[in-house]
Amino acid sequence: MVKNIKSGNWLIAILLACITAVILTSTAPTIGLTWDEPMYITGADSYAAWFDVLAGNPKQAVKAETIDKYWTFNHEHPPLEKIWSGLVAKAARHFFDELTANRLGVILMVSLLIAMLYLIVAQTYGKAAGFFAAAALLSMPRFFFHAHLAALDMPVAVASFGLAFIFWKTIDRKGWAWGILCGVVLGLAAATKLNGVFILIALILWSLFFRRKWSVVLRFLLTGFTSVLIFFLIWPWLYHQTWVRIMEYVNFHLHHFAVGQWYLGHFYMTPPWHFTFVILWAVVPLSVMILCLAGMARAGKGKQDGGMAWLLIMCIAVSILPFIIGKSELHDNDRLFIPVFPFIAALAGIGFDWLIKGLEKIFIRIKQPALTITTPIIMGIALLISQSAAMAGLYPHLLSYYSEGVGGLRGANKLGMETTYWCETYSAALPYLNSQAKPGDTIWVEPLSANVLIYYQTIGRLRRDVQIMTPPNTQSVLQPASSEPVSKTPWQADWFIVQYNQSQFVRNGSDMYSLLQTLDSRKPVYQVISQGVPLMRLYGVLK
Repeated sequence: MVKNIKSGNWLIAILLACITAVILTSTAPTIGLTWDEPMYITGADSYAAWFDVLAGNPKQAVKAETIDKYWTFNHEHPPLEKIWSGLVAKAARHFFDELTANRLGVILMVSLLIAMLYLIVAQTYGKAAGFFAAAALLSMPRFFFHAHLAALDMPVAVASFGLAFIFWKTIDRKGWAWGILCGVVLGLAAATKLNGVFILIALILWSLFFRRKWSVVLRFLLTGFTSVLIFFLIWPWLYHQTWVRIMEYVNFHLHHFAVGQWYLGHFYMTPPWHFTFVILWAVVPLSVMILCLAGMARAGKGKQDGGMAWLLIMCIAVSILPFIIGKSELHDNDRLFIPVFPFIAALAGIGFDWLIKGLEKIFIRIKQPALTITTPIIMGIALLISQSAAMAGLYPHLLSYYSEGVGGLRGANKLGMETTYWCETYSAALPYLNSQAKPGDTIWVEPLSANVLIYYQTIGRLRRDVQIMTPPNTQSVLQPASSEPVSKTPWQADWFIVQYNQSQFVRNGSDMYSLLQTLDSRKPVYQVISQGVPLMRLYGVLK
């Protein structure tokens, strides 16, 4: 190893986790609600309620009718994030607003991720590299946005990195307990989201190159067996009709409904193979990406760090491979491969260590050794200041961040990249609507996005005497705050919220396009614009 383990690293890791939790919790109320969150929050509340039944009457809790009552909702996805967030929210509601309480479970998970990221880098490459890796990840604007959300993508990123972390820390330790520990973490990852199991492939490949031992093979067998038990144990939905429900789960992912993606000025149902590489280049800050590539180049034969850099590289590769070869549904820009961001940050930390070590050699050669003390701090700030400034300028609409590698948001817009997604800009329209809408006014939003506004009504951030329009013959997953959503044609609405999510423009057909053309010819009553690019516009009555 490059550096021996220092006892202070654990204290620093805990401190970083606490700082992360404070930052994310304090900013959670201002981060706009996203399309998926109401669904997962509803599921979290239902799952948490089942645990109340379990505590009071265990026999009743495991009966089929009870499980069906509490676990049917959102059973197409595994339950771990919803269990955790639901239980955390039950306690957090005594101290935080409703939205923050529902997001706190994920925020705590991200805080743990930052601690693990610091440790895995610092204990091999030194504190400066560990600090940079943690700071680089948290200051990635898109990562920072996702780190708040009551959704599945960040938890599966935490679980995936956690598995790699535990594997790395225990691979040379003897005893069957470490295989069981890895199995528990793998089971938790699988119980978070399907792509949580991808990292196992990277661990197996890495072992073939760096640990060709029978003991490692036995450990993987123990890991696999344990993970299956954990996966089934943690998901009561599978306690009855087990095989039928497993096949339903598998078929949901094998035949996921088509979504599509706007990319380079065209709409694709399945984006081309290079989409993942282009998006990563476009949304990861340029300095971090360059240092990540330097960290990859430093991997060599793995003798310097025992193969840690190669482990990180392989984790990135297996995380994006299904999307490159078209074997997994791909949409929402970076959202589905959020798990690669922590590995990119770790490699950037390794690249940063290479940079400062090179500078230190130069300072010693020119007989200025005192400069080596301040070099890590100055270089760290210099390398991260651009993305931090960009994040401050865009905040809280960070899903519109694009790096210097594509010319920022303006450059990405010219290239035909998607401006934003996931309805997060809707929150910006709420103050105007609350002050100007008349009782009974109807609000039109993109099809299937009504849940976002209905949830805002439920928690009191949007007036309850306005009505949210939904497409005909659809029903909200939430109980509306006042009355049932109104199913009318878009032309009958009083207010129109348009987010510049180009995939939605194309996906919803000619009626949507015609409406947008009409709206575009009018002056919005309120809008959010960044770098000359509109992110959201609010229009008043057409009639």
